Amino acid sequence: MTGPATPAGDRGTSATSTTAGQDGTFRYVIGYNGDKRSKDALRLGIALAKAFNAELEIVCILRSDEPYLPVYPPVGDVTPMLRRQANNWLHEALDTVPDDVVARGHVRTSLSVAAGLLAAVVEFEATLVVVGAASGKYTAKFSVGPVTDALLHRAGVPVALAPRGYKGVTAIKRLYAGIGMRPGAHRIMREAREAAYRSGLELDLVSFLPLDHVQGEATEAIAQVERNLQSSAKEIGEHVPVSVQVVRGKTLKKAVAEMDWQPDAVLLVGSSRLAGERQIFLGTTTSRILRHLPIPMIVLPLRTSEKETES
Repeated sequence: MTGPATPAGDRGTSATSTTAGQDGTFRYVIGYNGDKRSKDALRLGIALAKAFNAELEIVCILRSDEPYLPVYPPVGDVTPMLRRQANNWLHEALDTVPDDVVARGHVRTSLSVAAGLLAAVVEFEATLVVVGAASGKYTAKFSVGPVTDALLHRAGVPVALAPRGYKGVTAIKRLYAGIGMRPGAHRIMREAREAAYRSGLELDLVSFLPLDHVQGEATEAIAQVERNLQSSAKEIGEHVPVSVQVVRGKTLKKAVAEMDWQPDAVLLVGSSRLAGERQIFLGTTTSRILRHLPIPMIVLPLRTSEKETES
């Protein structure tokens, strides 16, 4: 233990965001409470930390009671018991982190889990927050619950989403960057380029082309998307090995299913233009992709400069 209710374990050193903290260290906040989805998030955090030489801040958020909402039936102050349980979860989490990754555990109190994780991002100068899919009986790998939904609307840093049952047995080895046909892909390309520079990972620019949305000859539409991707690849630069793919299907769901996804990969996507400054907002296409995606996704917040570029 180091500090009050803050178990810590320094485990050796190991962001898709290109701005480190003031000390030059990349840190990821992992939302953790001992359940299956938080274990998925931890495995993704470890896989990303290995690939991008980052450190993990594993944070368990205890919800604080409102002073005007007394507990019924009265059971006294249960805070010490909750902190003990949180510390036990964090010790279990730290025991699963390999020795070549730096990881620390923290217990924090907040009125909501999302607010607590966002406060932890600020506290640790984190460049990424990692969460798991919502629990429940769903066939989809991803289901956005209230915590993730709040993060996606309020986070000023990228949010990494681990699919349900994510194994994460190896480090991330490939980056996919989702490039759309509309303006505004500069943020994704910039982040993908810097991540590839720093990690040495292979980079694959991908556009999904649902043929039910194509007007006119499909061959010409495919050729146009390919030309856009090749132009984007040149913009990224010759020092990063880049490949391009146009993945097509009758519908967006079928296009995502047609993709030969590598299991040790992650998909970078941008926010909708409806997002506010330094905020994330999932657009319709991204939300639909998320429902059928078998690998982790990292959603990047929008910057004012991107809106200015588009306009």
